[in-house]
Amino acid sequence: MKTLRVGTRSSALALKQTELVIEALKRVDPAVNVEVVGITTKGDRLVHVPLTQIGGKGVFVKEVEAQLLDKTIDFAVHSLKDVPARLPEGLTIVATPKRANPLDCLIWNDDKPFSGTTAPLVIGTSSVRRINQLKTAFPSMSFVPIRGNIETRLRKMKEEGLDGIVLAAAGLERMDYLKGLHTLMLEPEVCVPAIGQGIMAVQCREEDKQLIELLSGINDEAASLACLTERSFLHRANGNCDLPIGGYAHRLDDGKWEFLAFLAGSIDEPGVTKRYIGEDPLKLAETAADELLP
Repeated sequence: MKTLRVGTRSSALALKQTELVIEALKRVDPAVNVEVVGITTKGDRLVHVPLTQIGGKGVFVKEVEAQLLDKTIDFAVHSLKDVPARLPEGLTIVATPKRANPLDCLIWNDDKPFSGTTAPLVIGTSSVRRINQLKTAFPSMSFVPIRGNIETRLRKMKEEGLDGIVLAAAGLERMDYLKGLHTLMLEPEVCVPAIGQGIMAVQCREEDKQLIELLSGINDEAASLACLTERSFLHRANGNCDLPIGGYAHRLDDGKWEFLAFLAGSIDEPGVTKRYIGEDPLKLAETAADELLP
């Protein structure tokens, strides 16, 4: 078998996630050889510019997808929450390995005395979804924009004297950072996660049937159904990072599915969170879209 080239963002977290995908592939086929191609995206380069001004979350994947379309790489690994609702023609998400922790995590600054969530707090986050929901849950909080990788945000929290920052728990767990931090996991009823949060997306060209067969061997059924459910809600909303939107689908112990959907008209308008339970998660997302979308 030829050496496969996998493209990903060149951040430490993206490279770690790609390493996890390669390990899973080797469990499926120990003979597989993979070369990692790190790609610095526009979103990584322009860390001082709001995402809304440079094209939304798609700026983290467009340049990787361009290399897929140019056939300079064979497949790609993304954080699913960074992948826009509509994929470029000719590309497909072929596998979603088992989902990691989907929750948002509030990290407290050890250098500042913590007097509880009812005290005035300055929190670093650039996510309109997080800001909208946290303003409702913790009215005493105010927010300042913060971008960059995990290490950069943790450093900025200290340097700028913030009371805390909000990050995805999955990235913190994958990078083994949680042990040394003071954290509060935000339950999904408090802060509905981003669409696809905690899921890795493995993407390739639709024409590469043999590669699709190999990559599909690392697909997790529950993660795949959650991916389809949440992204169908995003697609109906035509969502991007300009819109405060969240969705979290997961299977309950009794085999039914729960879908939590969150939507707000803007960062300042009160959002609506609704909970749906049923046998078919895709129908739950359809119902949520019918009820929440204008």
